[in-house]
Amino acid sequence: MNCDYVRVKRKTTTMFLYMASADTAAELKAKINAITKVPMNDMKLFIDKNGDVPLDENKSLVDQKVENDQELYLIYRKEGSDEWEAIETPDSKAEQPAS
Repeated sequence: MNCDYVRVKRKTTTMFLYMASADTAAELKAKINAITKVPMNDMKLFIDKNGDVPLDENKSLVDQKVENDQELYLIYRKEGSDEWEAIETPDSKAEQPAS
C-alpha cells in the first residue's frame, strides 16, 4: 500500500478514506472522528469482520498488512458503559432459510 484508500464499515455505512501506508491506526481513527464526531477512545477498528484481529493504534497500516481498498470494521463503545457493540454489516446478518 502506498497512498490509497481503505473502506471502513459499520452497520449500513461505509466510509472511503484516503490513507498513506505510513499512517497509523490512530491517524485513521482521527479521520473517522472528524466525520462522525465519536471520540477516538469510544471506537475500535478490526481487520476482520469476526473481531479477532484489532488494529494496533501505534503501528502503521502497512505494518499491519492493510492493503489498498481493504475493508476494515468499526465498532463503538455502548453509551454509558464499558461494553462494545458487535460488528454488524448488512452482509453479516443471518440469511433467511429458503421456504
